[in-house]
Amino acid sequence: MQRRVRLQDIAAQLGVHFSTVSRALRDDPSLPPSTIRRIKAAGQKMGYQPDPNAKAMAVYRHAILPATLRNTLSLLVPETVERSNLDGILRWLRPHSESLGYEIDLISTHPSAKKGSRLTRILKARGTAGLLVMPPGVESRSLRRLQLDWSEFPAVTLGHSLFWPPLHRISNDHFSNAKQLIRRLTALGYRRIGMCVQQSMAALHADGGWRGGYVVEMERHGECPRPLVRTTPDFDRAQVRDWIQRERLDAVILDSDVEISKFRMQCGYTVPEELGLAGFIVAKKDMMSSGIDPEFDRVWSTAVDFLVYLIRTQQRGIPEAPQRILIEGTWVPGKTVRRSHRGKLTAEAEK
Repeated sequence: MQRRVRLQDIAAQLGVHFSTVSRALRDDPSLPPSTIRRIKAAGQKMGYQPDPNAKAMAVYRHAILPATLRNTLSLLVPETVERSNLDGILRWLRPHSESLGYEIDLISTHPSAKKGSRLTRILKARGTAGLLVMPPGVESRSLRRLQLDWSEFPAVTLGHSLFWPPLHRISNDHFSNAKQLIRRLTALGYRRIGMCVQQSMAALHADGGWRGGYVVEMERHGECPRPLVRTTPDFDRAQVRDWIQRERLDAVILDSDVEISKFRMQCGYTVPEELGLAGFIVAKKDMMSSGIDPEFDRVWSTAVDFLVYLIRTQQRGIPEAPQRILIEGTWVPGKTVRRSHRGKLTAEAEK
């Protein structure tokens, strides 16, 4: 059997250290492009092929090393993010990132700091190993494109509202969450289920997934009332009551537990006796609102795990084929929908 070509063989052929060959084959930006081209050409001519088992062993070896704070993950934060929301995110992020050996550094992406060259210098000066790009709010149009030298860093983004660059993306599975919510409500006996959401939330935050999952699952049950999509966060009480009566609704799905609280005070119906209410974004700790908990903590921890993988495998820059990892939410029974007559959900709801 012909012996496999090793990095040491290429290094001996070219008169360089084998670590230089390894770095060149990973496109290490610290090497001159001419050196990378020369080493890759020599490897191709000699018939070198990477050993997937060796690479897997290297990743495994890194994973079992004791975690020591040795580097920084920069969290790029839009200026519009409220401090209370950011504190909650950091409570999820910091313990998990520190268990992997990384600190979290906050970097504001307000317009004056958005120029690519300046932001790149700041990140390099702070020793950034990788970037977590926090999505701008649906109202922050000026921050949906982020400029910097992406070739310097591994990076992932969260959610859907960052338009450029096309990075690896970790987000909630809004389509599956909407389908799960319909299944839960129909298992409780609801049939005429309406959807009333803000246009910006449905289009940018959920990337159309709420409406898609709603339509698909409602049509499967033979019922699909026309959704009411609002252009503002405020409810037009008369419009909403006309919509509920026209569509003969027995339940309404809203954006979040905050919207459920407002809707209960304005809809003029007794909840859940006359009308059931559920939300696409409901916190387990709410204890009142029914709906889907998007499991934001799992979204963030998955983003950290994936970013650390990119760092360890030397994957920098804008990917040619961005990956999307979707996290499904969990059902929160709450008190704004009626209970099942049998005291538990039917098997249909668990499918």
